Amino acid sequence: MTADLFLGADVGGTGLKYVVVSASGLIIIRGEVPTAPDDVGATLERLREAVSEDLSGKSAGNQVTGSTEGLGSLGHLAAVGLACAGIVDLESGSLGRSPNLPGWEGTDLTSQLHRAFGSLPVTLANDVNAALYGEFKAGAGMGCNSLVMIALGTGVGGGVLLNGQLHTGAHFGAGEIGHMVLDPRGPTCTCGGQGCLEAWAGSVGLLRSARAAASGSDSTPAFRNLVADRGSELTTRELSALADAGDMTSLDLFREVGERLGQAVGNLVNILDPDRVIIGGGVAQAGDHILKPCRQQVARQVLAETARTVPVIPAELGPHAAAVGAAWLARESRPTA
Repeated sequence: MTADLFLGADVGGTGLKYVVVSASGLIIIRGEVPTAPDDVGATLERLREAVSEDLSGKSAGNQVTGSTEGLGSLGHLAAVGLACAGIVDLESGSLGRSPNLPGWEGTDLTSQLHRAFGSLPVTLANDVNAALYGEFKAGAGMGCNSLVMIALGTGVGGGVLLNGQLHTGAHFGAGEIGHMVLDPRGPTCTCGGQGCLEAWAGSVGLLRSARAAASGSDSTPAFRNLVADRGSELTTRELSALADAGDMTSLDLFREVGERLGQAVGNLVNILDPDRVIIGGGVAQAGDHILKPCRQQVARQVLAETARTVPVIPAELGPHAAAVGAAWLARESRPTA
C-alpha cells in the first residue's frame, strides 16, 4: 500500500524550493534546485529528479526528516502544487506578468507539470497566496478564518484569505498589496507608479531610502560609514543590526517603513476586518523596529474600536512557506473517489 505524499514547490528567480508533505501534513523532505530562468521544462525536470532521489533515499544534499525506507519513488506522490511569483491564471493554468520569471511568462504551467509528473493532479498558486495558505494550515495563521499576509522582500507581495478560502479575485490579481498607493507624490515604485507601499517597504525602496538618508547632514556617522563602506552590497540585515545597536538614523528609517506598512494594514483592516495580519519576508526580519510603529499606526487608523488591536504578527514558516502552502493546496485539491 502506497503512502499519500504531496509535493509543493515554490519557483523563485534563481532557485526552486520544495517540500514533500505526508497525508497528515508532516514535512518529510525539504530541498532546493536551481531555476532555469528561460526553461520551465528543464527546471521541472530537475525538480522531478531531485524528488525521485529524495524518496528513494539517494539524496545527500537535502534535508530529510525521518527515514525514507519504504517510501519508494514518485509513484508515492498523490498530487503536486506549484507556486510562482506573478499573476497565475488558475483557469488557463498559465503564468502572466512575473517580474522575477520573465522567461516563464505566458507558459502553460499545467501542461509543463504534466510532462514532468505524468497524470498526477496539479495545483497552481501565486507565491504569496501559497505562503499565506501554508501559514493558515501550519504556521502563524492556524485557527483563524480570515487572514491577510504581506511579504516584505525585494518587492512587497500580499495575499488574502476570507472564510477559509484564498481570495484571488475575478482576474486572479487580488492581493497586490505592495502596489497600494499610500502617497501619489511619493517615491517611484518598481512598477512605475508613485508612492506604492513597495516603494518604502521592499528592500529596493528601503535601501534607496537608506542611501538618501546617508547623504543628509543629520545622519549618524555610523550610518554614513556603513552605507559608504558597503556600497551596492548594503543589505537590510546590516541596517537592522545597526538599529539593534541603537543607531538613531537606522531606527528612524525602519520607523518610517513601519508607519507606511501600518497605513496599508490599517486600510486592509478597515476593508476586510481579518482575524490576524501576518508579516513575512526578509525585510520583516527587522522585527519590532518595523512592527511596533506599524501596530501604532494601525491603532490610530482603524475605525472599529475592537479591531484596532488586531494581531500583526511575524510569519512562522520561513523561506519554505510557499512550498508548504502549495503542498497543502495540492492535498486539498486532489480529486477524491
